[in-house]
Amino acid sequence: MNKKEISEIRRRLTLDNSGADSIRGCYISEKREIISEFELPLSTFPDDERERYLNLFKKVLSGGIGKNLINVDFTTKQVTDGAEQKLLSQLRDGISGNSSALHDFYEKAVAAIPGDEKCALLLLHENYDVPSKTSSDDITDDSKEVFRFIICAVCPVKEKDSGLCYELDSKQFRTKAKEHTVCPPEFGFMYPRFDDRCTNIYGCLYYSRAASGQNSFTDAVFASELPMPAGEQKETFGGVLREAVADQCSFELVQTVRDHISDVVETYKKDKFADEPPTITKTEICDLLRGSGITEDHITAFAEDYDESFGKGTELTPENLIDLKKLEFKNDSVVIKIDPERPDLVEVKVIDGVKYIVIRIEDGVTCNGIDIKIK
Repeated sequence: MNKKEISEIRRRLTLDNSGADSIRGCYISEKREIISEFELPLSTFPDDERERYLNLFKKVLSGGIGKNLINVDFTTKQVTDGAEQKLLSQLRDGISGNSSALHDFYEKAVAAIPGDEKCALLLLHENYDVPSKTSSDDITDDSKEVFRFIICAVCPVKEKDSGLCYELDSKQFRTKAKEHTVCPPEFGFMYPRFDDRCTNIYGCLYYSRAASGQNSFTDAVFASELPMPAGEQKETFGGVLREAVADQCSFELVQTVRDHISDVVETYKKDKFADEPPTITKTEICDLLRGSGITEDHITAFAEDYDESFGKGTELTPENLIDLKKLEFKNDSVVIKIDPERPDLVEVKVIDGVKYIVIRIEDGVTCNGIDIKIK
């Protein structure tokens, strides 16, 4: 799914648009035992409470594609014979009323939820009468498909001591018991995917608040290999670049790669008509290395290490490779942070055989909050 398709489904999860009449779910202990199961008559709730629930499910459709949101693909064999995809399809079809699929899903998913805190597993079923679009992207009243989907949200439940609280009736402060508060979801998913504004039973959209990757839950529910998580991609890419280029890995080279990635991301953000998120290919990086004067031996080593680490032909999400929000130099003794928009203030030099990072000073300088003069 791309950002437009995700936004279209998110717009369903509002008081005015949602047609969901109930939420199914269960409350889970720290030992991954089901404390209770419930069905919430969402349509009878006050608007503010309905909105709170819908916002939990809306959170599952938030974040960056390739970072917090991962398009999970099922193989043809999984769709025809796989127990996991079959269960998700049954769950979508039988979430209302009594459903053996619902309890089968609870049994499989609850035992695999990572962590050791209480949590709530919530399930929402929606029917979306998909409006047609003209060639100029105008919405029409016609509809050729009803998109039926479920959203699952796994939310931590925190115990909060409310302390002394004022009671209007008694006009006194009284101690209230601990409250169990449902927090925003740590992870969840939507099944099936809404690709090209159509139902795609060959995939689902997985959400992780911390942009984490494979875990016991994804293994149990999807039985599919997830892409490398964003944090691991960053570390792996940095390691591949550093090891392959070796002694030619200069500040100037790193900045060249960073500038290119930044340009790709900024172009995407400015393009209002861009649907698919940008990607970076191995060929692009090799061309950058070649343009920076890196020898062919080092470029070949980078290409081989790239294929081994990420897979041959794999395209990467640019924002997962380098942190564009900071420019930092670091060793065991020193940390230097530079405005990421001002790399021009930095030079790396060797003076009398000693290596230096030289920073040009344009404004006043403070040391531990005290203005200092540089003579």
